Amino acid sequence: MGASTEQGTRAGEQPPALEQLVDTALGVYAEALREAGSPLVLRPELWHSCERQGREILTECLGALYGADEDVSRDAEFVSMALGVRRSHDEVSPVDSVHAARVLFDAAVTTMQEATAVLPAELALPRLMIAVRTLHRAISTRVGAAAIGYDSATLRGVGEVSNQRRHQLARDLHDHVGSSIGLALRCLDLYAMEQETGVHGSRDRLADARQALRDVFRLTRSLVSGLRANELHDNLKQEIDSYSAAASTGPVDVRTRIHGDETWLPERFRQEVFLVVREALRNAFAHAAAEHIDISVSVFPDAVHGVVADDGVGLPDALASADGAGHRARSASDGSGLIAMRQRVTGLGGTLELAGARGQGTEVRFRIPLAAEDAPAGAAGSAAERTV
Repeated sequence: MGASTEQGTRAGEQPPALEQLVDTALGVYAEALREAGSPLVLRPELWHSCERQGREILTECLGALYGADEDVSRDAEFVSMALGVRRSHDEVSPVDSVHAARVLFDAAVTTMQEATAVLPAELALPRLMIAVRTLHRAISTRVGAAAIGYDSATLRGVGEVSNQRRHQLARDLHDHVGSSIGLALRCLDLYAMEQETGVHGSRDRLADARQALRDVFRLTRSLVSGLRANELHDNLKQEIDSYSAAASTGPVDVRTRIHGDETWLPERFRQEVFLVVREALRNAFAHAAAEHIDISVSVFPDAVHGVVADDGVGLPDALASADGAGHRARSASDGSGLIAMRQRVTGLGGTLELAGARGQGTEVRFRIPLAAEDAPAGAAGSAAERTV
């Protein structure tokens, strides 16, 4: 350990050896995989690479806990991509790999929480948050690269590459897996803020983070097995309000209104509408600094309209869209979210617009037509019957 590590401990105490901490976490990791019957630990040839990668990840995050520079191995992506190819050839389901990543995350966080005991109180929480972020980056970097390797090997095996499927997979990964991981990190940030300020909200932020990580596993399993990535268990308002409550911070007033008969929406359309609204909300929470966010979804027999409007800082001057329609994103880093929203809407034959100006708030508006064959039986009505 370097000088920064020695300064981070209480007087007279020494941090546990990094190798000892790593071995402890690896033991917990391996035991949990055995209990789950994972082939990654039951097959020695698979455990060798799994154990090596786990050791690298644990070394990175536990090192960060005691003051080492936050760093993910430079060759992590390359090695993990090659590992993904091997997993495809060995016929190891990605579900097993994602499950192992979740188990490793739990084992690492538990070990880090115990290891913070030797840190001064004022350093414990900040260092733990840094270590958790390093852990997330170390795992997500490798899981993402391994998924690319696995997918590439699988596509070569069947001899067919579908651009449409690849784009769909990219959107699903961004909107489902990425959003759930992002929500977990946000909940951890909010937990840290509440601990530092002593002002605790009504929500259990750690429970929200754990649920978001469980969703990552469930959603990824659904993606891999070819099912829809996310089936909504509640109605649209409940799903939207649940996300808002977990992701928002401060006195942001979020109001959700659903007009019309939600049963007119086929399940696939309902899921896509929720994902578009959720991405617009995520963007507003992250960039708008708004006091009020109004969400309105109107379901008609032949179309669904939606608006997510905030009274925040508005849009920057620089155009972030090249489609010539004048659409703007709040930041360059937010481009992937806007692209995903537009692709989801246009993929259903609809249109999406982003309107607003600096200091005047932002509106995300979309319209998706419902063809006669899309609407459930009994969905009838005319324009005269619509009420908003």
